[in-house]
Amino acid sequence: MEKYRAKKTEIDWIKFSSLLEWRFYKYFRDNSIKIIELQPHYELQSWFRYQGKAIRKIEYVADFKIEYEGDIFIIDAKGMSVPVFALKYKLWLRKYGDENTLIIAKSIKDLEKQLKM
Repeated sequence: MEKYRAKKTEIDWIKFSSLLEWRFYKYFRDNSIKIIELQPHYELQSWFRYQGKAIRKIEYVADFKIEYEGDIFIIDAKGMSVPVFALKYKLWLRKYGDENTLIIAKSIKDLEKQLKM
């Protein structure tokens, strides 16, 4: 994350990759929003062999999995869009989109708007 000028931050003995991620965590904690999981991993494509060579799996790691008003949301704090995310987002939608709601938010205000708070 350093190449995108994200500032690593820590709270409650948890290390976050960015200040935005830390703000989201603090917001959830301060507003009693249940955090089910930090850094949930989603396999987009399993590993495979090609001409005898092992090709690594492709994963998408979100920032949070939360429960809000009885619904489950996958949250990604994105202050800046990175090129690989567009591809991973499409793969995620195809595999998990019908059963999960992914929210990509650039601020607390944006998050509140998408959660319809």
